[in-house]
Amino acid sequence: MQERKEKQMATLGSNYLTLADRLKRTENGKIAAEIIEMMSETNELLQDANALQCNDGTNHITTIRTGLPSAVFRNLYGFVPSSKSTTEQVKDVTGMLETYSIVDVDLVDKAENPKLFRLSESSAFIEAMNQKLQETIFYGSIKENAAAFDGLTVRYSKISNDTKKIGSNIINAGSSGADNTSIWFVTWGDLHTSLLYPQGSQAGVQHKDDGILTETSATGGKRKVYQDHFKMDVGLSVRDWRSTCRIANIGISDLAKASEIDIEQLLNQAYYKIRRFAKTGRTYIYCNSTVLMYFEAQLKEKTNVNFTIKEYLNENILHYKNIPIRECEQIACNESLVQ
Repeated sequence: MQERKEKQMATLGSNYLTLADRLKRTENGKIAAEIIEMMSETNELLQDANALQCNDGTNHITTIRTGLPSAVFRNLYGFVPSSKSTTEQVKDVTGMLETYSIVDVDLVDKAENPKLFRLSESSAFIEAMNQKLQETIFYGSIKENAAAFDGLTVRYSKISNDTKKIGSNIINAGSSGADNTSIWFVTWGDLHTSLLYPQGSQAGVQHKDDGILTETSATGGKRKVYQDHFKMDVGLSVRDWRSTCRIANIGISDLAKASEIDIEQLLNQAYYKIRRFAKTGRTYIYCNSTVLMYFEAQLKEKTNVNFTIKEYLNENILHYKNIPIRECEQIACNESLVQ
């Protein structure tokens, strides 16, 4: 029975299309496949996240339930007072992430496979897009950059004891210095947290070969170059904030003292915050390599059946209660204190 339940949960948790899946479905050819592979190699979020098409052009409108209706016991001939649930509408936006790669014509034309050579020369630009996307998913802020979108940190920014507010899904690890980081439980799925792409557009990176152009220097010199344009229309929606949880105020200096922060205990708190609400999505734990290093050091000191090394996407990685722990270097070590 337990094995059947685990299989059912796995099916429920994998029935959405990730961004990489949609890229493979909407693009053809060796060049597109190479772009997908290059992005996925260093972007765990791209491998895990589902992609959802906006329902309002370049915006996505979500209705979030913020309160449940009441239910009462009734005596014979008594009356039941009327009640209703309370909801709130949220509008999420998408932004355009772009970069251009320029390579000297003579260098390309001497290559055995010019198109793939140009793509290899573009790898640094694709990696820059990768890092910017991950950084924006966690730290994006429309107030700081109106062309971007609000990331998870902006949404989970203030601790609250009110279980009807998103701040109740922030756990305070207790550090008070300036070298703080976070661990995230993110549940991806159409009913949970999703990456967005505009209506009528293509999910993921769009590549355009601009061909040969003439580039002019500041002193008037000219040269012929090949230009490639890479673009990604992307946003973020958190439909059910209860299935995602932030463990904030984890001091790196405190992690160095094994007795100061018990990572396992913090993970346990986060797990029970989201457990009931995450069943129809797929949950992942995200942290940076520094946290993971100290975490593994703590695990060596004890035996615990909650942690296992299991295969995920052809790689053996640490799991907590069957949730993959994913390494994301864009999660900073100098976050502001969350209060």
